[in-house]
Amino acid sequence: MTIDCSRDPVEAAIWLARAFTAGRHLCVWASDAPDHAHHVAVEFVHPVVAGTRPLAARVAESAARVAESDAARVVEFAARVAESRSAAAAHTASEVVLVVGDEAAGADLFIASRLSEPEIVRSYHVLWELVQVVLEHPGVAGGNPTASGDSTGFLYPFLDAADSDEVALRQSLQSSADAKAAESEQLAHESLKSNQVSLAAVSDAISRAAATGRRVLTMGNGGSASDAARLVRLLRHQGIAAEALCADYAVATALANDLGAERVFSRQLDAFAQRGDVLMGCSTSGTSRNLLTAFEQADSAGLVTVGLSGYGGGAFIDDPSVHHSLVVESLSVHRIQEAQAALMSDLCKRVSAATKAITATKAATVTEAGAVTGTASVSSTNDATRAATATKASVTS
Repeated sequence: MTIDCSRDPVEAAIWLARAFTAGRHLCVWASDAPDHAHHVAVEFVHPVVAGTRPLAARVAESAARVAESDAARVVEFAARVAESRSAAAAHTASEVVLVVGDEAAGADLFIASRLSEPEIVRSYHVLWELVQVVLEHPGVAGGNPTASGDSTGFLYPFLDAADSDEVALRQSLQSSADAKAAESEQLAHESLKSNQVSLAAVSDAISRAAATGRRVLTMGNGGSASDAARLVRLLRHQGIAAEALCADYAVATALANDLGAERVFSRQLDAFAQRGDVLMGCSTSGTSRNLLTAFEQADSAGLVTVGLSGYGGGAFIDDPSVHHSLVVESLSVHRIQEAQAALMSDLCKRVSAATKAITATKAATVTEAGAVTGTASVSSTNDATRAATATKASVTS
């Protein structure tokens, strides 16, 4: 059975919580959007919510082999899943497979690519939230009751950790999941409305940079690093040259080890940045020191800087080295990232329209210049003809 996480988040969460309780690991695959796979993995391994437990999750190895064709990667992945299934029954296999995309054959869980980017992000955020709650209900998750209490009660405070009534738990979780979705959609709507002016300004900056051969550089930490990578993916779909400074793990870890985490992004600007580039930093808090350090350096080097942040903007909003701010007014990390996904999608649509307008203007200018040149050429030919006629007449006389 393959469970659609967006259509049935409660079933997916209970199933996954039971798998974790049985000692299984989560393996995530997203052939066309590896940024989503990495975001899912970091959510489970390093949860940002205090009191929640880290859970084993990883990105499928083949997702990183970008030089291979999608078909080859799918065949490899399907073969690995088939091998796992042939070794044991599905409930005893060592890994649970979550697919983000349309290649759900052989997967245990999937999130369909038909969803919008914010909906995809919300689907795995809600999945994580529900899994954490189910794990506090051992009667449902399949574990042994503990006396430690419910460490995730603040997520769903009306749920009793000792409750083993699966029907009641399912109903409560479904109501809560619906409420989270409504909250997320409302925040996204409000964020798009409140950032209209900034979205227009950032779109214009990116379009102008692209028109002059410059590019967009993005950065972020943890889940925000995957968000920065997603922005690159979306911009590239619009034909915009873009790079994520958090994409190369060898570079990032070398710099963190040798220079410290604060220089992870600013050092890369020494190598990659050019005057006129656009640097965009993604953060839920707006206080990441390595992003602020990079913004300061970028400002001095003549780059346009853009900060995406929650918590009312954090330190980004008052930092003069951050030229443009896209702000989400929320204190919830997950809802902030979902609203930021909506802002990114809207920004890329604006960039596409602005780029097309610039291209059309250039084409019109070239056509007009050609017409003027043609008129001048005809005029010169007529002048030459008249001069030759006059000369001939003079000789005849």
